Amino acid sequence: MELIIITKNIMSRKKKLKIGDIVRAYFVGASDVYRVIEVTDKNAWKLKCIKSGTILPSVKWERDKDKKSPWYIYEYVGHETIVKSTEDINTNKNTLEKIELSTAIEKQKKFINGDIQ
Repeated sequence: MELIIITKNIMSRKKKLKIGDIVRAYFVGASDVYRVIEVTDKNAWKLKCIKSGTILPSVKWERDKDKKSPWYIYEYVGHETIVKSTEDINTNKNTLEKIELSTAIEKQKKFINGDIQ
């Protein structure tokens, strides 16, 4: 009699996750792909859904999860390097003319001195 072992092509569990790791997690029974955005504890991570942007705080592996927790990590999928975000960077330079800036400073000085009510 032969014993046949079928293995998955995916890594099922990685002990320590790093920022940028991609995992499959369950949230209220629905599975989705999430990215690790923060390491909150030795065995807990903050995840962000790749599709919807939903953030799950303090997510643990299925074995280590709390009994009442609605989310847990099911499997490790891979790693993706995260580039620095440029969403919040102000790309407009020289938004005010020097004349406007100097008049605003003058008005502020007058207000501080009590000239303008």
